[in-house]
Amino acid sequence: MSEVTIFGLGLMGLAIAKAYQKEGIPLTVWNRTIKKAEALAAENVAVAQSISDAIVASPVSIICVDDPNSVLTLFGQSQVEPLLDGRTIIQLSTCLPKQVREDQSWLAGRHAEFLYGAIHCAPQDLGTKDGNILISGPPSTYKPVEGLIGHLGGQIDYLGDDIAAASTLDLAWLSTRFGEFMGMLHAANLCQSEGIELQKFIAMFPDDARIQHHVGTIRDGTYDQRTATLSVWQASLELLKQQATDAGMDAEFPNHVGGLFEKAIKAGYGEEHVMALFKVLKGNEGTVD
Repeated sequence: MSEVTIFGLGLMGLAIAKAYQKEGIPLTVWNRTIKKAEALAAENVAVAQSISDAIVASPVSIICVDDPNSVLTLFGQSQVEPLLDGRTIIQLSTCLPKQVREDQSWLAGRHAEFLYGAIHCAPQDLGTKDGNILISGPPSTYKPVEGLIGHLGGQIDYLGDDIAAASTLDLAWLSTRFGEFMGMLHAANLCQSEGIELQKFIAMFPDDARIQHHVGTIRDGTYDQRTATLSVWQASLELLKQQATDAGMDAEFPNHVGGLFEKAIKAGYGEEHVMALFKVLKGNEGTVD
């Protein structure tokens, strides 16, 4: 038996698997496209041919796929459900608080333990001191796997018993980032409209790396330099919209910002840096001196 099973071998899932492999931890992997498993060396890694095989291979399973409903998508099959009894499921896919609570309830009905985590670092940081994950769920579930999760990074923030805490704080962080983006974009537009060089604005914040980078991207027009594209950020906005609806909140902020992002995507900027939104707000595609 392996120690952990990884469901999903996208960029993050593969990075998780490699982090465990580097530590010599026996693991099983499953992916809809088995070919992706070829990126892992054979040592300490078993490739499951089915979801059932993947579940029974380890006492702990980690999900990291691009599907907020992945618990039910993967495990909501009559031949799989009985196999969940006594196992621990760690969800690292991006999910809404409502979905996380529903998943916990559903898994409890199958006598499985559940933790939810939000990855707050780049794939290459997982397994290093810079790896950062927010995680929440019952202490009785977290304690037995604390060491296993600890292999994924030097900054593992356990948030306590509330299963939706990590999801909520992840969305709160995203909301803050969008507020920063819109503030920087409007500031850049304001400066340009009044004939002020962007470098003078940037110089006001010598210790703010985000303003240096993001407004510098607008200044230089280097929208092809990116780690997360405008389209990737737009997907996060959809989560903020849905959370507001689920919670009965006013959704004007994510709806307004989302409309601007949709406009930029329709203009063909979806695969560019998030600051390419400036080209829509500015009204043309020039760069700024």
